[in-house]
Amino acid sequence: MSLGIAYRRTLCALGLRFVRQYADPWSAASNLARGEQAPVIVVPQIAFHAHDVAMGEELPPVRMARELVAAGAREVALHDLDGVLASDIIPEWLQTLIAVAGVPVRFDGRLHTGDRIERVARAGLSTVVVDQTAVFEPLLLRWALDMHGAKLCVEIQADGPYVFDAPPSAFGKELVDVLADLHFQGVRRFLYRDVTGDGLPLQRLMELADRVPGARFAFQGAVRSVGDVEELAMVGGALDAVLVPAAAVLAGTFDLTDANRVAAAARE
Repeated sequence: MSLGIAYRRTLCALGLRFVRQYADPWSAASNLARGEQAPVIVVPQIAFHAHDVAMGEELPPVRMARELVAAGAREVALHDLDGVLASDIIPEWLQTLIAVAGVPVRFDGRLHTGDRIERVARAGLSTVVVDQTAVFEPLLLRWALDMHGAKLCVEIQADGPYVFDAPPSAFGKELVDVLADLHFQGVRRFLYRDVTGDGLPLQRLMELADRVPGARFAFQGAVRSVGDVEELAMVGGALDAVLVPAAAVLAGTFDLTDANRVAAAARE
């Protein structure tokens, strides 16, 4: 067999391996590539500190999850501000919350080391957000992808056209180029965390959707009204979730049912 034929066969084998490993898990991204529009969902996010879960049977996150589902939540997000949940053995209350909610639960809690990323793998979460500080280490990112597959979502802290507090490997690179590099490594889902708080970056999100085809985005930023959700839905099929503060939903200042209705109508 000639060297040229062997080389071509090796490339084909690697290509088939890639398709088998990654095409099926990201069916949503495959649908997007075919032009299909998946509905954007508005997800209330429960942000908590270590002292909120230190004691007590009816912990605030569990109680809030129950109330959010009663208010119409179709998915719930947990934001562990101190990174306490994944720092040791996963607490029993997380399983209680998942059971009580009865809807998909996504988790975002300073997952920046291999042990933390592995620790939440069997927790029954629908989405696991890996911290930005970890995703620029290729071996750690590969580990996270292998561990979580389609559940993995990569955090990107966006400061205008650049990554906020970027590591040396991404310093000075535009956001779109950073995302393209991560997409090339196998990442398909991103949490776009807007650190500016200066309105909605619609144009930038549309550019990212166009320049990184097949990527899916959840957005966290200055979402204060149902009208903001309607605007974000204009981004199109690349946007699959908009995170809003759970406190606003429970206080009655943000109508979750109306927001999901408006988001669905914007896609029709």
